[in-house]
Amino acid sequence: MAAKIAKTTSKKSLRQREPKPQVEKKGIRKVADRAGVSIGTVSRVVNGAPNVDARLSRKVWKAVAEVGYVPNRNAQALVSGRTRLLGLIVADITNPFFPELVSGFEDIALKMGFGILVGSTGGDPARTGTWVQRMLQHGIEGLALLTFKSEPAEVYQMLRGIPSVEVEVGRRGLGMEAIEVDYAHGIRQAVQHLAVLGHRDIVFAAGPKEDFTAAERERCFKAAMLEAGCNVSEASIYRERPYGILEGGIEAARRILLRPQLPTALICSNDLMAIGALRMFNSHNISVPRDISLIGLDDIHLAEFTTPTLTTVRIPRTELAEITFSVLQAKLEGRPDLPQKERTIATHLVARESTNYPRSGQLQP
Repeated sequence: MAAKIAKTTSKKSLRQREPKPQVEKKGIRKVADRAGVSIGTVSRVVNGAPNVDARLSRKVWKAVAEVGYVPNRNAQALVSGRTRLLGLIVADITNPFFPELVSGFEDIALKMGFGILVGSTGGDPARTGTWVQRMLQHGIEGLALLTFKSEPAEVYQMLRGIPSVEVEVGRRGLGMEAIEVDYAHGIRQAVQHLAVLGHRDIVFAAGPKEDFTAAERERCFKAAMLEAGCNVSEASIYRERPYGILEGGIEAARRILLRPQLPTALICSNDLMAIGALRMFNSHNISVPRDISLIGLDDIHLAEFTTPTLTTVRIPRTELAEITFSVLQAKLEGRPDLPQKERTIATHLVARESTNYPRSGQLQP
């Protein structure tokens, strides 16, 4: 019995003398060890706490990069009460204008330490509500509603109490801040550009009256025509469905080709419609700009690569993304909103190859 006890004691002593295996430090502990700071300091840095010494913050982020640490967003939210997620809802992700806008917003958000969730409505108000609901379930801290239209009242109701901003709606949503787009300036430049070239018979491919953006662009066109001394009537307006896509421009051009006399110039409510019209004209051997001048609106990147290159009214997406984020960030931080003049996006004409003098014999007084 004594021998058995001695043997057991000997085994225990041996185990006690054996070196304990080193447990590899992982995650936030490894970052803290590498930076020479506490776990609490690392947590405050990665959660964006404002009261961290700049020197310590640099050490922590250097260690984060060196060990390849990826903070767990759910854990961060539990500790800090913040997800640092923003929602971004656009109208039509297949329209090149919106990916360029999303990219600009995303670049700014990432620099400021935010992630984004992106949704596309396809112009369907029901999908807007669905996206808002899902984004709220994911804990977004703020939302940019860049659908360029008024949404159903229940959408604004869901957004009560959360910082949010939208672009140029016909009526202000409950608790929403609006970014305005000054279409009048760019469209006036477009009409005056054509008038100086000698055009008077100018038509406009718009969209349905109930669509706020289409109606606003049409209103600006009519005002610019009157200012330039050009006649404008209902026969000058083509309110196409579907609006804002290639097919809308194709249909407008098809109807224009049925006229007894071709107008000398066409302005479209966006670039995709202009590109659709260009295709229809080409298929009927109508030369742009020899037979008809053509102007779009948006200045998507593709406008530089059509044949001929497209004259268009530019909406600066980078500036729009920056101002949208600035307004949203001000609301998140409880700071005063930007003055209205700083929340207005200017538009301007970019003249390219698709506009020229009217065809011979069509110059009008």
